[in-house]
Amino acid sequence: MNKNYRYNPEDFRGMLGLTDDLGVFYRLHEAYCENKTRRNWFALEKQWEDLFFTIKHRELEGYLNHTTAADLRGYMEELLYD
Repeated sequence: MNKNYRYNPEDFRGMLGLTDDLGVFYRLHEAYCENKTRRNWFALEKQWEDLFFTIKHRELEGYLNHTTAADLRGYMEELLYD
């Protein structure tokens, strides 16, 4: 990752899928910022859907509290639609 993000994927180590999904989202976000093609947008948008549900599942399982999960989703949406 080239940018400094509010949430470090490594902070979520041990939460099934969250570290990986977050890292992939950041890489795809950076690729889209560098080259705003439809292909990059759709890849980023698809990853956002996967990440959204990963966050939701970890929240429902109790690994993430509601406040952190909501802030994390909001932050990812800011990046997506920035």
